Amino acid sequence: MSIPKEPRQQMINIMYLVLIALLALSISNEIVNAFKMLDDGVVASNIAIDEKMKNTFQSFQAAVDKNADGQPFLDKARLAETYSNEFVSYVDGLQKDLINRAVEGKGEDAIDNEKGWPVNLTDQDTPTKFMVKEGKGDELEQKIKELSSKFEGLFVEDMYPKNGAEKVKTDKSKFAPANMMKLQPIPADSKKKNWSEYTFDQMPIVSVLTILDQFKNSAKNTASAAVDVLQGNVGTEEILFDNFEAVIVPKSGTKLIQGDKFEADVFLSSSASTSKPSISVNGQSLPVTGGKATYTAGTNALGEKSITAKITSKDGFGKSVTRDAKLKYTVVPPPDHVPVVSPTKMNVFYIGVDNPVTCAITGIPDSKVNASISGGGGSINRAGGGGTYTVRVTQQGKATVNLSGPSYDGSTFSGSNEFRCKRIPDPIVMLGAKKPGVMRSGEFKAQQGLRAELENFDFAAKFNVTSFEVQLKPGKGGDLKIAGNSGAKFNGRAADIIRGAMPNDIVFFDKIRAKGPDGSTRDLGSVSFKVQ
Repeated sequence: MSIPKEPRQQMINIMYLVLIALLALSISNEIVNAFKMLDDGVVASNIAIDEKMKNTFQSFQAAVDKNADGQPFLDKARLAETYSNEFVSYVDGLQKDLINRAVEGKGEDAIDNEKGWPVNLTDQDTPTKFMVKEGKGDELEQKIKELSSKFEGLFVEDMYPKNGAEKVKTDKSKFAPANMMKLQPIPADSKKKNWSEYTFDQMPIVSVLTILDQFKNSAKNTASAAVDVLQGNVGTEEILFDNFEAVIVPKSGTKLIQGDKFEADVFLSSSASTSKPSISVNGQSLPVTGGKATYTAGTNALGEKSITAKITSKDGFGKSVTRDAKLKYTVVPPPDHVPVVSPTKMNVFYIGVDNPVTCAITGIPDSKVNASISGGGGSINRAGGGGTYTVRVTQQGKATVNLSGPSYDGSTFSGSNEFRCKRIPDPIVMLGAKKPGVMRSGEFKAQQGLRAELENFDFAAKFNVTSFEVQLKPGKGGDLKIAGNSGAKFNGRAADIIRGAMPNDIVFFDKIRAKGPDGSTRDLGSVSFKVQ
């Protein structure tokens, strides 16, 4: 018995390369079109799998009609198909909800009628909110795990009247490599918190829709493999699936930078393991492993190139059949350099603190990039590898980060990015861990002084209270008590007033001043606390 090997790995390779490109470049129409072409291939594969399953069940039923002992296996095969259909229906619903969310309130023109997808396929916010923040990705992850367990649970000992345990073990080992409902592990160096965030966070909607179609393809392929394993127990002669197609899948894209290496997988899609195809490209015979071969060519010469592959294999009747496939690709010069300065905290530089930024020029190694700053009384220094720098500014206004480096043609490339320079916002005054308001008498008297804290600020900036005035207004009448205080900690007459506060007294802290990390002293106004 043989299990057809679908081109899943080739699709993953393409998706991986494109996703890497998305991280490095803006999302171009070429990348969007590549995803659309990839999705068209996945959808076409799904149609072919459905047709294959239909034919398989016809032959399965015919075999069971001759051998009634095979009925339990056919029942399990029908269950595998049901599991797959339920999962596909669930993913269909996810895609529909995602599309509706993306075009909501944007009118009929927001839908591309050809595929029923949104016109704006570079939308990253909607997939991130829907799949990551609203938990749909976590739900999908659980569905995938459940489906994998259901498929593995199809192989049980009570279906095998003779030598059951050994037969179960054998069938499970046949099915295990074809079980595609396995989650890709998160790389050890990834900063993503979970599988959902790693898979969908900040991904454009075109890639998310394609990934969801790929999950449907994996479910169909896995169900097909399970059915094939179960059918092998009925005892009839297996008929090879002979709907073959010669395919060339470039690993490095079809537009390359001069000096890069062109690499492509050449294989026979949907081929059975017994077909043993022979593959040649441009007359060169290639070694075949797992039904596919890898073709490699240099790209020193610019212009359009083409390759022709010939694949020879046996069809379902044992006859040798040769099929051709052609592919064109283009070698282009290196792209223009682009200066990139990314503030790792926010889009401004704050006075008096270290502002971390990442500086790079596409196409130029980090070690050869020079960075400088003008305006804002600023300075910029390397903080480590990977293009990380620290910027410090001393004046409000604007500052410009300038980058330069050697271009591929020997000239010097330079570029710049402009930023705003701002003061750190004023802190809020707190007594202990409490903001102004009501505080119990015992807790109030236990406080040692005032604090100035920054709320919702991304930097570790510290303000120190330098002076203030304490005013106590007795709750039951009496004279107003006033004392000045130097520093943040209560001392002298001010400390006596704090210790003598009684329930219903109101204590005002006035003329509060604090010194910030930029060296300036801020007037923080007044706050009050009612002693309870």
